Amino acid sequence: MDYVRIIFAVIGFSTSFIFVLPSLKKWQRQQVSIEKLRIISQALEHAEERVVRFQERHDRILGQICSYYMVNQDLEDALAGARAAMNEALEFAVGLRKMQLQILRSLTEVDAFHVG
Repeated sequence: MDYVRIIFAVIGFSTSFIFVLPSLKKWQRQQVSIEKLRIISQALEHAEERVVRFQERHDRILGQICSYYMVNQDLEDALAGARAAMNEALEFAVGLRKMQLQILRSLTEVDAFHVG
């Protein structure tokens, strides 16, 4: 008689686990997405700071060119390098922003499909 109770208890726990499993998977996916979003937000913050530094450098070089009223090959090369670095940093920041938006969209899609 006690074996029947044990069997029913095991069956009850198994079925309750089947009902809880989708919620656990949803929670785990959401936690992974939140962690990805945190990492991308930090990288984006650093990338935007880098863009600002490159823009300041570019402005200083332009200021030097304007203040000396001459075109020196070294200044032109420095200006071209600064512009290339600034554009690269901007593209990187834009790419991170797109990733961030993609993760946010996936979070809202998960929440929209698993309301509950």
